Amino acid sequence: MIVRCTRCGESNRLREYSPDARVVNFLCPTCNTIVRLDLALDEIHSSSAATSFDRTEHRRRVLVADDQELVRRMASDLLTRAGYDVLLAADGLETVRCARQDHPDVIVLDLLMPKLTGFDVLREIQKDERIRSTPVLVMSGVYKEDVVAFLQQLGASGFLDKDTLRENLVFRVEALLSRPSAPRSAA
Repeated sequence: MIVRCTRCGESNRLREYSPDARVVNFLCPTCNTIVRLDLALDEIHSSSAATSFDRTEHRRRVLVADDQELVRRMASDLLTRAGYDVLLAADGLETVRCARQDHPDVIVLDLLMPKLTGFDVLREIQKDERIRSTPVLVMSGVYKEDVVAFLQQLGASGFLDKDTLRENLVFRVEALLSRPSAPRSAA
């Protein structure tokens, strides 16, 4: 696979990589920089990396962020059985870090977490052009219509009542992934 260094723009051939990997790391021999590429977002569409990632079938990644281990485990089990790769985060800071580093296809986000609340995480996601278009399904045990409207203003793609997690999580994630996405600009 041919990729371009984000720092110097030099083309490099990657020989060892996972064909279903969305994010790859390599050391650019030209500028000696460790480069971390999101093949769907960072690659120029004339390179073989961008088109090969778009054409290959790969497992979708879901980031589940909740401070309760039981909820994380239940969501992980449900999504794994449905064929998704699952990333887990236990607090808001970890959620933002993981979203920026691993570029999940969907984020399932609890509202009340330590370090950063779900509201704060939504704000951070909206500030970051690289992950701004990632669908976020907010989950909470407290439903209020005015809160849901506010969450949509912050960039949430949907709301899930935690009481219906077992019955609705996989369906809601699949619905978000089947939506047509906005065209992304090459970085």
